[in-house]
Amino acid sequence: MTVWKCSLCWFAMVACSLSAQAPRSYAGKPYQGQPQIIPGRVQAELYDSGGQGIAYNDSDAVNNGSGRLNKGDSDLDRFRQDEGVDISYTKRGIDSTYDGGSEKYGELYVGWTEPGEWLKYTVEVKASGMYRMTAHISSKNPGAQIAIAFDNIDQLGPITLTTTEDYHRWRVARLGQLRLEKGPHVMTLAIVKGGNLNVDYVKFAPVADAPAPPKFATRFQTVEAFEQVRRMHRGVNIVGYDPLWDNFEDARFKEKHFKLIHDGGFQTVRVGLHALGHMDAENRLDPEWLRTLDWVVKNSVANGLIAILDLHNYNDCGKDGAGCAPKLRAFWRQISERYQDAPASVMFEILNEPSREITPEMWNKELKDTLAIIRQTNPTRTVVIGPANFNTIEFLDKLELPADDRNLIVTVHTYLPMEFTHQGAWWNAENKDRSGITWGSDAEKQAIEKLFGVAQQWSKKENRPILLGEFGSYDKAPMESRERYTAFLARTAESLGWAWTYWQFDSDFILYNIDKDEWVRPIWKALVP
Repeated sequence: MTVWKCSLCWFAMVACSLSAQAPRSYAGKPYQGQPQIIPGRVQAELYDSGGQGIAYNDSDAVNNGSGRLNKGDSDLDRFRQDEGVDISYTKRGIDSTYDGGSEKYGELYVGWTEPGEWLKYTVEVKASGMYRMTAHISSKNPGAQIAIAFDNIDQLGPITLTTTEDYHRWRVARLGQLRLEKGPHVMTLAIVKGGNLNVDYVKFAPVADAPAPPKFATRFQTVEAFEQVRRMHRGVNIVGYDPLWDNFEDARFKEKHFKLIHDGGFQTVRVGLHALGHMDAENRLDPEWLRTLDWVVKNSVANGLIAILDLHNYNDCGKDGAGCAPKLRAFWRQISERYQDAPASVMFEILNEPSREITPEMWNKELKDTLAIIRQTNPTRTVVIGPANFNTIEFLDKLELPADDRNLIVTVHTYLPMEFTHQGAWWNAENKDRSGITWGSDAEKQAIEKLFGVAQQWSKKENRPILLGEFGSYDKAPMESRERYTAFLARTAESLGWAWTYWQFDSDFILYNIDKDEWVRPIWKALVP
């Protein structure tokens, strides 16, 4: 795309416009004759027809993605290849979520962007009102900016995007709120600063009040922490990287899967919540996100599953511990108030894998401050807390818990040895090129027993029950060794009286193949013999 010689012209243009209707002089036409609908997603690749200078402004006439980078004969490889806008699509083993999950394959997006470029979209707004904008983007450059205008009127000015640190690492970014009037409009998406960002879609959702807290047939009654662990027994991590959090209609995880997990021999689900990206500038949670969480909690309870609500923003918090703290507290203030009447089978986990900038000393203070907020509305609900440095067992001796709070379960994670469990994992630099590594020697089993023995000794000394919150091996490891490893860790944990939650149901390390609608039987039987 061409660098626009005067990117300030964009703001001059929209500031001088007085029209609140679709510009009559606009010569572009909706792609394939169909305007995109708001509320909903405006797909970046479905910009209007009309060509350079009318429907888009690009730096060159070459589509650097379709037909050039992507040389296949599929519709994905050839999409709009004769136009100047650069289009590609998400690929397996290359594109990921910001937190390391797998991105959905085959999502077309606009890339190779530069400041001064813009695209236009004919849209139909179905109802007048305030709308919340989010965008599915990746941006390697810090401080990149976009602007969005309707009928040449920009209500928000430049919108700064948080970097995802890689062109192929994606996140849903909150862009702000604006008012839209019912009827046809022309939306303009402009690259203002930074460039080299990719845009999949911009989503518009009506601004709504938070839904009322859910009601439960069974009210809360205190359950002692060791008894909770006995009831939790066997579990699995779910929905952390499912698209349902951004758009419920795109959910891979369906209502039927709660019953399937229960009937498959599991008693617990650990619900991964990447919630901080669903807060507004005042740290209020998105009402639609809360509705989705209510759906998860209610279906877990209805199917006899213990639900651990795990705040999983460990990457965000690990990179900015001080900036994370107020968001962490705001999150738990809202969630603890919302679920204060939920049965004891709903538990809270303050933060997954505190690490990096969150030192053991910082974590000990933060967990106490956040726990105090939870205890204002949930004085005896079970809360799960793990040590710093990614919940590793070796850091248990640095964990400081309030001595008088006995409604706590301590969680630990292990993926040792990493050269086995993460072989072929494309995001893990040290092990991504490894393959064919097996596991199961006597020495390797003894290493796990010794590691778990450290945690068990700490548990007895401190009189705290243990949850093995994450363990597993990546899908590219030899299946026979994966099965052996999974079974050994699960049985060893059970022999010590621990509960466990396997990583994870879907996405990667998978226990269940949603695409084929079947258990990954060797892993399932290793977990539930």
